[in-house]
Amino acid sequence: VYQPPRSTDTLLQEFIARGPNDADVATVYESIALYRWEQAAQTQSKPYQIYYFNPTIETVSTAAIVRRDVNSQQVKAARKFLQFLTAPEQQKTFVQYGFRPVIGGINLQSVSGSPWTKGIPGAKTDPNLKSLAPPNSEVIGEIQRMWNRVQ
Repeated sequence: VYQPPRSTDTLLQEFIARGPNDADVATVYESIALYRWEQAAQTQSKPYQIYYFNPTIETVSTAAIVRRDVNSQQVKAARKFLQFLTAPEQQKTFVQYGFRPVIGGINLQSVSGSPWTKGIPGAKTDPNLKSLAPPNSEVIGEIQRMWNRVQ
């Protein structure tokens, strides 16, 4: 029995380390499934298959400048850091780790080291999925209430 993991990456690492069992299904972020696939291919006789839920809930990695208790120099540094993160070379590095770029013009299959070029079973450059809207604040509040109740 798996204990609740600290992250979906930890969960997938546990699955990879322990090998096949009766319930080998894990819901993890696409980036983690792509990044850990080679590890599974090396340690398991049959590495895992990636499946995309349809519909799905899209998670977008975000960065923002919070304007609370920061001076103009810190805002300037934060802007420079955001520009760095969104530059094409950094976006290509993110692709190598299984993240989709946040800027246009980057082909997932043309980036050196891209997991989308490694023949990972089920991996799709354009999965053509319907994205559901995120839960509203009422649903989030209920989830938090239930979580606190079981703690």
